[in-house]
Amino acid sequence: MKKVLIIGGSYFAGRVFAMIANQKGYELSFINRGTYSMSFLSDTVKEYKCDRRSVAGLTQLPVDGEFDAIVDFCAYEPGDVSSLLRSLKVKAKQYIILSTADVYNRDIRTPKDESTPLQDHIGNCMAADYMWKKRNLEFEAQATCSQLGIGLTILRPAFIYGPFNYAPRESFFVQRIVQGEPIPVPTDSTSEWNFVFVTDVARAICACIEQQDKSTGQAYNLSAPEVVTYEKYMEVLRKVSDREFTTVQVTVADVLSKNIPLPFPLDFSESELFIGTKIAEQLGVEYSPLEVGMQKAFNSFKSVFER
Repeated sequence: MKKVLIIGGSYFAGRVFAMIANQKGYELSFINRGTYSMSFLSDTVKEYKCDRRSVAGLTQLPVDGEFDAIVDFCAYEPGDVSSLLRSLKVKAKQYIILSTADVYNRDIRTPKDESTPLQDHIGNCMAADYMWKKRNLEFEAQATCSQLGIGLTILRPAFIYGPFNYAPRESFFVQRIVQGEPIPVPTDSTSEWNFVFVTDVARAICACIEQQDKSTGQAYNLSAPEVVTYEKYMEVLRKVSDREFTTVQVTVADVLSKNIPLPFPLDFSESELFIGTKIAEQLGVEYSPLEVGMQKAFNSFKSVFER
């Protein structure tokens, strides 16, 4: 039985990981703000309510013992990793941090693998601050884990989609389909991107824990191989939708001038393409086809918007 301490974990990717890990028989403990209880998983789940940025709170938590892994879903700000690992009264064999594939140098247009250089300066796009902080947190994790003797694994997912996604991505489209509203489609968009299904992310984390001898000291992209465009995404939506829907053609200029909240990149310079084969080859992780994952995502969000 694997003993795992989850930081955050009550929302999207963390929630799905916890559900799968519980099915596998993992012994799970959570540290989060207690907004949503995870006690529905099992009577054996342990929950500790604390703001991760409160050093005093972390040091006073009654959590102790040795864990096979600490899995961190909510490290965003400088110091989040070092303060957590230095304050907790626990021992851990492995620390797994959920980073982002956006840590790579954005001036490189080719699909990025784990050997691609990371950003060396903060960018000027809307999400630049988030990306820069995630990049710096990877270095913070490397230094802290090295000093404390904890094995480190870094996961860099592409766009994550699936049930429980609180980011308005696939839900943007499903809501319009369910409510009979036309979907704006930018006909002159030149962007391309990759997805990763949330269940695949969860299984990848389990694979890292169960194969620590291989995953320790590694960074892995989590990215399905399908290259997606707005046109491709519409094709998949029509296949998974249980009803007809209409689209309205717009231009990228329309999207920007009218503040249409499309959730994916518009221009080729913003393309998000990554190579996720390393974790498949080393740990046997498999990726769900987009149509399979989107069918589950559509059904999940449809039930929300039909209420």
